[in-house]
Amino acid sequence: MLTTMTTVFSIALAVAGLTQTGAPLSADDAAIRRVVQQQDEARNRADWKALSELFTQDAEQLTSSGTWRRGRADIEKGVAQSMGSVYKGAKYTTKVESVRMLAPTVAMADGTFEISNIAAGGTRRGHATYVLVKSGDAWRIAAVRSMVPTPEGATPGR
Repeated sequence: MLTTMTTVFSIALAVAGLTQTGAPLSADDAAIRRVVQQQDEARNRADWKALSELFTQDAEQLTSSGTWRRGRADIEKGVAQSMGSVYKGAKYTTKVESVRMLAPTVAMADGTFEISNIAAGGTRRGHATYVLVKSGDAWRIAAVRSMVPTPEGATPGR
């Protein structure tokens, strides 16, 4: 009985170790995560042109405050405006939690974001979903949807 329990416990530890380390990321998975990281880096150094080049020409962005931005130029302008006012000096960090390949050249990345060091005080936290497309060897963001969770029930007034 002790031998059986020891064996079961050993197998459980081995399986837990495998799931914690996970399989190595595919090249596409790693590249997709890097694009999202590059977006944060460009935003944090106020390089709006570099940020916009991570998006497709016809990309769409729905911000967590409900603002729609359509097209690369609108995204560049909108991000520059918000990061130059409400979020001036803030730090943007995204943690991609999963990447799902929808087709060989289309992927969806889900994760959380945090905007810290907001001048008015506090931190904004939420979720973001990215749709990325691959053209040649480069992945670009085609759409991003951000949201800040609210409790169930009626939406609080603004």
